[in-house]
Amino acid sequence: MLSTDIRQESMMKRIEQVVSILMEERPLFKEELNQSEMIEELFKLFQENLPFEKFNTMSDQELKKHCSLIMVTEAVAGTLNELTPEQMAIFDEVIKRK
Repeated sequence: MLSTDIRQESMMKRIEQVVSILMEERPLFKEELNQSEMIEELFKLFQENLPFEKFNTMSDQELKKHCSLIMVTEAVAGTLNELTPEQMAIFDEVIKRK
């Protein structure tokens, strides 16, 4: 059985690698997100919500998919904060129609 420190270090390294790849593949992430903050946020989310054994057996592709979805949500949330009240009203209306 691995010690907690080794598990955390392993988890952090995988997340760092995936976030680095996603930042390179998607310019929006580079523009809207702070890489180190995003790594910390993802680390906390996975640590709190997923047993280490499940995280450890997750494929790199699956981990990338999960990280990407979370990062998209964070980027969009940041973008919404920059909208004017008029733009926000338009956005709200579009969301209500769907």
